[in-house]
Amino acid sequence: MTSSSNQDAGQDAGKQDAGEEASQSAGNQRPRDWRRRRRSDRPAPSAEGQTASTQVRSGDGDEVLSQPLINFFDPAFDQVVIYSGPLIFAGIIALVTGIVVAAFISSMRLYGFIDMGIGLALLGGVGAVLFSNVLTAFVSRTGRYGANTLLLIGAFTGIVVVANVVSFENHSRMDVTATNQFSLGNRTKDVLSNLSEDVRATAFYKDAEDTDSPDLAQRRNRVLNTLEEFDSRTSKFTYRVVDPDLKPEIVSKYFGARPTGFVTEIVVVEGMDSERFDVLRPTDASYTQLEQDLVTSTLVATGSEKKLIYFLAGHGERDVNSGTSDGYAAVRSGLESDNYRVQTLNWGSTDIDLEVPLDAALLVIADPTSSLPEAHELALDRYLEGVQSDGTLRREHGRMIFLAEPDSPISFRDFFADWGLLISTGYIRDVGSSVPGLPQTLSLQNFNPEAPLDITLPKGERLQSVFMPGATAIGLLQDPLRNGMPLAATTANSYLINDPDRTEPITSGADADQPGPFVPVVRVQSIGQVGSETPTSQPEPSEISDIIVFGDSDFLSNNSYNQGGGSDLFLNSANFLVGDFSLVSIRPKVFAFREFNLDANEYDFVRFSSWLFLPGIMGLMAAFVWWVRR
Repeated sequence: MTSSSNQDAGQDAGKQDAGEEASQSAGNQRPRDWRRRRRSDRPAPSAEGQTASTQVRSGDGDEVLSQPLINFFDPAFDQVVIYSGPLIFAGIIALVTGIVVAAFISSMRLYGFIDMGIGLALLGGVGAVLFSNVLTAFVSRTGRYGANTLLLIGAFTGIVVVANVVSFENHSRMDVTATNQFSLGNRTKDVLSNLSEDVRATAFYKDAEDTDSPDLAQRRNRVLNTLEEFDSRTSKFTYRVVDPDLKPEIVSKYFGARPTGFVTEIVVVEGMDSERFDVLRPTDASYTQLEQDLVTSTLVATGSEKKLIYFLAGHGERDVNSGTSDGYAAVRSGLESDNYRVQTLNWGSTDIDLEVPLDAALLVIADPTSSLPEAHELALDRYLEGVQSDGTLRREHGRMIFLAEPDSPISFRDFFADWGLLISTGYIRDVGSSVPGLPQTLSLQNFNPEAPLDITLPKGERLQSVFMPGATAIGLLQDPLRNGMPLAATTANSYLINDPDRTEPITSGADADQPGPFVPVVRVQSIGQVGSETPTSQPEPSEISDIIVFGDSDFLSNNSYNQGGGSDLFLNSANFLVGDFSLVSIRPKVFAFREFNLDANEYDFVRFSSWLFLPGIMGLMAAFVWWVRR
């Protein structure tokens, strides 16, 4: 009995030892990394508490060890593991949206960086908690393939980025059109390569979707394409497109208080250092010589070249170098302030074979007192007709300003009468608008609202009254060869008096003075003298003359230059006439229309080959691949 009981006790002890060893071996087989422990293997908090209390009670004399600090974060890590999928998705969304915002919305770039930081923090946190899973995913076969793919994509992206960076600084453009439709002229290339300062062109156009007129949209595209060619040629030339309705502050910088409705389809070229700017005036309405006009505006804005204005001399005209009270030194100073060069063109009374210089942007004839010789008249006629002495066309049409007086020589009156301008012999006595105390001095206040705004409203501000002492009236002969427009007019209570000493008009009787209103300033465009044949086709731009005649010259003398708005009226008129004068000559691009003519057989071949031949080749290739790999 004793031996059997001892055996049973030994068996129980053996079973207990075996159980302890099994439990120890099972405990050793559990992963040491807490992140790999299954949730079912982790003891419940109540069980852990009971075990700990049992250990404390069973071994009161043993030292109690503190738990690791990381165990306090176990619940948080468990939550990260549970919601790892949504956290990864949220991190990717935050990272992508942050990159988009930072790249494309400059005003919210800071928020984009914050969004990117949140996304990286979410992805990094989940990756740190599930580090072993991430590492296993990369080490596995699928992970290696994925890492290899990402590496190849990154290498390809890097090569593309480097290639684009290198090509951006060392790019070359090639015009493959037969007529070099998209190439700039050699003169243009020289000007752009030798710019002394940065130049910016501002094109005032509405957005393409807001442009209703097809012609306007076509001109807009032509302007923007030409500006893009200029911009690609040099880093010193830039351009911008401005909607005048959306950016009125930019409009006011160049045009003052002019309403934005009148600032459309205008290009302004500005020198960024000198702050000079030139308003481009196209040679024609179709912008066929836009490149030439842009080069001219660039030269003017940078001060590289200046347009030349000649004052005719040799017939008793006003002297632009004289500082006396009746001299025109103030006029010269005003023109030079507007970035023009002023020179005197002196023709002697016995000179023959005369010609207005080809570089003359404007010819001014100011109050001649002697007659006009026949050789001089022929030279002026050729200038206005746009031809040279050898009969060839001039590069630019004739532009002229004539400052008349009631006693201007008859030869000059006859000359302008041939061009449809009739200069009267009396002076205008405007009872309703004259300077108080000076009844013979006209106070001109009524400007034509249909006249060019560059003359009457250049900065959006109305001109001051123009004081013209003893001004005469200018008549206009209307015919199919010319188009005239009064720039200003007197009141209805005005008279044309032939006696310079009389100030009171005669309103009735046989000797009554001619009543008004009268026109003391007129502009006329002509394509020939009176009596010339009407052209059957559109004349060349160089054949259309542009003349502005003033009925007075005293309002520009040194003594009267700064009184009223006379100087502004003259300078605005000069700027308007000279505006479309080109300093360079660049041949416009000729658009060659090319068509592919086919007969019936050729047309059928092209049609059926495109329908059957190419798809058939693709089908044969697919069948061959299937046969090889079947």
